[in-house]
Amino acid sequence: MKKFIIVLILVLICLSQVTVFGITGSVSINKTIYAPNEQMIVKVSEITEQMIEDEAYVSIYQKGAAHDQYMSWSYLQVGTSELEFEAPSETGSYEMRLYRIDHVYNDESFVMSVPFTVSMKSQGEISLEKDAYIAQQEISVTVKDITQEMEKAGAYVSVFKKGAKHNEYGQYQYVKAGNSVVEIQAPNLNGEFEMRLYSIDHNYTEEAFVMSVPFTLSGAVPYNSSDWAKTEIEKAAEMGLIPDSLKNADLTKPITRAEFAAVSVKLYEKLSGTKATPAIVNPFKDTNDQDVLKALEVGITAGIAADKFAPDNLLNREQAATMLTRVFKKSYVEGWTLANDGKYTFNYTMPAIFKDDAKISDWAKPSVYFMATHGIISGVGDNNFAPKAITPAELAANYASATREQALAISVRMTEKLNESDAKEIVAP
Repeated sequence: MKKFIIVLILVLICLSQVTVFGITGSVSINKTIYAPNEQMIVKVSEITEQMIEDEAYVSIYQKGAAHDQYMSWSYLQVGTSELEFEAPSETGSYEMRLYRIDHVYNDESFVMSVPFTVSMKSQGEISLEKDAYIAQQEISVTVKDITQEMEKAGAYVSVFKKGAKHNEYGQYQYVKAGNSVVEIQAPNLNGEFEMRLYSIDHNYTEEAFVMSVPFTLSGAVPYNSSDWAKTEIEKAAEMGLIPDSLKNADLTKPITRAEFAAVSVKLYEKLSGTKATPAIVNPFKDTNDQDVLKALEVGITAGIAADKFAPDNLLNREQAATMLTRVFKKSYVEGWTLANDGKYTFNYTMPAIFKDDAKISDWAKPSVYFMATHGIISGVGDNNFAPKAITPAELAANYASATREQALAISVRMTEKLNESDAKEIVAP
């Protein structure tokens, strides 16, 4: 009996060793520190036929992440091979892991990992021609020693109020690798400012900050706006949300479709961090406006017909709320397009119903109340929204027309109050 037990134990040990030593495979990387989006060379060796059948793979993980929280990944070949990966765009600590079985996210499938870090050295230099400028003047910024990795990570220069937080940027320009000169328009404000260089876009921390150069602005021309709007108009100027077409305009006046397209483009660039470019082909016979073509290319507006934009037509309040909600969707909701907009639904806590809710078009209600629940828009008094003009008298008086200052105020509030987490309230089909 004792001999049988000993033999059984030896058999179990051998089987255990076969299982352990049968797990082969190793992974190595060419560096331990990478810049954001830098190319990684990953060497994988000792990959067996069985591992290929089980769809063995390597993948990037955040350090300590669960097995199923993989990032970019690649299947393997038998033997030894080299793979190319792109380092994550966000700085931090990561691992390159090897798994011998796909869709089995546990310790049984895990083979090994190699740690690495994504970071950005503070490199580069900026300088200005002088230390004082006139408000709204173009400022030439000399930029030096920008690396390829910084360009790929979205390095940029931007205007900030003196002492502002990293995410309180104004007008900005991305920079190219090497040495260059970029032009940035100063805001229509007076006071002390800084021109700052950041090495990474969307990383508003000391880690991304490289350096700043102080300067002053004077000679600002007050915007012609209502008393209620003055504070938000000043914020819009600081944030770079006022398009050129409105910088010397009477902001109390109704806003046209072309002007609203320009406001929408500025808001899209602010929310998404992406510079808009005009459509190469202009389908419209009634306008060559570059902001209209930018809005068309981005996909946040369209014409009233295939070849007609109607740039001088006025917008009403429900149209403005709907169009700016589209800008938010385009910036944060993956897969959204103007063409499939109707397939997306809203899932938010409904605010108090406006007294004139029956006058709000059905297609506009989701956007109007999305804006209302987040404190972006409000009524015009007595809990009325005034969505659109209906009677001839209202039409003649431009009743319910969205004004320039209202559009800019909404843009400021959206920038301050909405972020990517609020996009979860907009549900994909």
